[in-house]
Amino acid sequence: MNTKKILIVIGFAVFILGVGFALYWVFFRQPVINIETQSNFNAGNIPNIGEGNLSIINGNTNQEFLPWQDYIKEQVSDTANGGLTAVSKLTNSEVKGIVNGNEGLQYYDAEQQQFFRINENGEIELLSDKKFYGVDNVTWTRGAEKAILEYPDGSNILYNFKTGQQVTLPAELEDFSFNTPGNQIVAKWIGDSEENNWLIVANDDGSGMALIEPLGDRAHTVDMQFSPDNQIAALHYKYVDSQRQEVYPIGLHGENFKSFVVSGAGFTSKWSPEGNALLYSVYSEENNYEPNLWVTKGQTSELGDLKASLNVATWPEKCTFSGENTLYCAVPQGLPRGAGFYPEIADQFPDNFYTIDLNSGIKTLLASPVGENGSYTAYNLFTSADGSILYFTDRNTGELQSIRLR
Repeated sequence: MNTKKILIVIGFAVFILGVGFALYWVFFRQPVINIETQSNFNAGNIPNIGEGNLSIINGNTNQEFLPWQDYIKEQVSDTANGGLTAVSKLTNSEVKGIVNGNEGLQYYDAEQQQFFRINENGEIELLSDKKFYGVDNVTWTRGAEKAILEYPDGSNILYNFKTGQQVTLPAELEDFSFNTPGNQIVAKWIGDSEENNWLIVANDDGSGMALIEPLGDRAHTVDMQFSPDNQIAALHYKYVDSQRQEVYPIGLHGENFKSFVVSGAGFTSKWSPEGNALLYSVYSEENNYEPNLWVTKGQTSELGDLKASLNVATWPEKCTFSGENTLYCAVPQGLPRGAGFYPEIADQFPDNFYTIDLNSGIKTLLASPVGENGSYTAYNLFTSADGSILYFTDRNTGELQSIRLR
């Protein structure tokens, strides 16, 4: 009896396997190509992308397009017009400390360890014959005649590119900002304990140092940037709750400036050139925790009174002002939910460039940059003095790039 049952089970299993094999053979099996007998298959010599011609089946089998790179190249404009736009590489090495000075765009070349300028004719020239080895960060005066150079070992020097004068600043100072005339600095003094952390003001050579306010354990919540009217030295922010932050303007003399509340976390900001506007970004549940640009009136007496969302998912660090009412911004394509928590995730996404009219709020796609690196992730945006060129740094290489605006 048991033997009979075993035979039935084995027979049923064989039947199932047979049916499965038959279904595979009829519906799923792919024909085996014998490379030796297929005269149209050139084994081992598959053309690289871009070689040969691409034929399109559209009713005219004789019509042929150019190789795909050439086809794409034909769609790329030399001037930004809302589509694919050619990028020009200006340096072959990493650049730092880019600034739009009185005499053109200036920057530090990390490989050559020297400072350069792009003059009004678009030519790159040495700003100084002097070499500066291993500069980590650069903070310029408004006109870019002087700069504070920070080094990885914590040392700081003030260098005047007009006179060649150099002054050493205390190593305890970090996060510098110059006032508009360039004769004063504010910075964080980071001591050997939290009780010795202070916000300070001093002359540009480090003399006349005065304490403004104790920082304690709040140094990371203070954004050092002089307002263009020189009344505000820094902005301190703290959480009201998980969805709001309160921003406190800090003056030089203990002024009790009015604070304002922003609808989100991750506050970071940038002043317009004349201080009529403060651009900032925050993230919140309302926008899937992605960064969102806002603008508020920047005058000290009105700061925070009127706030308007620009509905653009990027950060002020990826924007630049052209005058008081126009923004150029690099906007990452397809940021995921929660990108506001981790701004560095934007480095994985290519950017499009937009212009934003702050008077009307109208956003216009300016360009999708393409070049030898393919797409780009941009930061350190600046426009030329005549508004014809947009400069930016490529996050992946650190090289200086540009696109033509007209």
